[in-house]
Amino acid sequence: MPITKATASSIAPAAKGDLVVGSATNDASVLAVGSANQVLTVDSSTATGLKWAAPASGASFVGCAVYKGSGTAQTINNTTTTIIEFNTELFDTDGFHSTTTNTGRITIPAGKAGKYLVYGRVSYLDNATGVRAARLFKNEDNLADLFSANAGTPYGGTVEATAIASLAEGDYVTVRAFQSSGGSLNTQNGGVLYDFLFAIYLGA
Repeated sequence: MPITKATASSIAPAAKGDLVVGSATNDASVLAVGSANQVLTVDSSTATGLKWAAPASGASFVGCAVYKGSGTAQTINNTTTTIIEFNTELFDTDGFHSTTTNTGRITIPAGKAGKYLVYGRVSYLDNATGVRAARLFKNEDNLADLFSANAGTPYGGTVEATAIASLAEGDYVTVRAFQSSGGSLNTQNGGVLYDFLFAIYLGA
């Protein structure tokens, strides 16, 4: 039945700040006052549908960025799409990346599904033949490609690709190299300015 003024007045709060509230059985009950700085929060799992809890904190930065450490060039075979492997983390807020297992992947951890900004970069040694590419993948599905025919610069060629992707828990992203020089071609010799991959959480 509805809580009436008479029903509520028969409930005796025991302390300053206690609240008289309705319960799941439409009876009046007392919700004891919370601790300092807590706020009243809706929670359908409680008998009254309310609880005292710490206020929600502001949004925190979530994401991961990885690169090859110095001295770790990678060989890319001719006309073969190859996952770039990463042994160094610039940052990793929630265990997105491993430096020992599937090192080319940034994998979405539990509780972090949502929209992500994904960026990948591949830097090749100098060679004047063929094309170069950076290819972004979600699992084994292509997200974005950027191909460059300008392969013969004195400093090698750097190719970048960017995408916004919906990623579920357990999904992973990779950046993959492709080159058509006519033979094997190495990436640059490591460092944060060269081969690089990041995934930054944008929201649910």
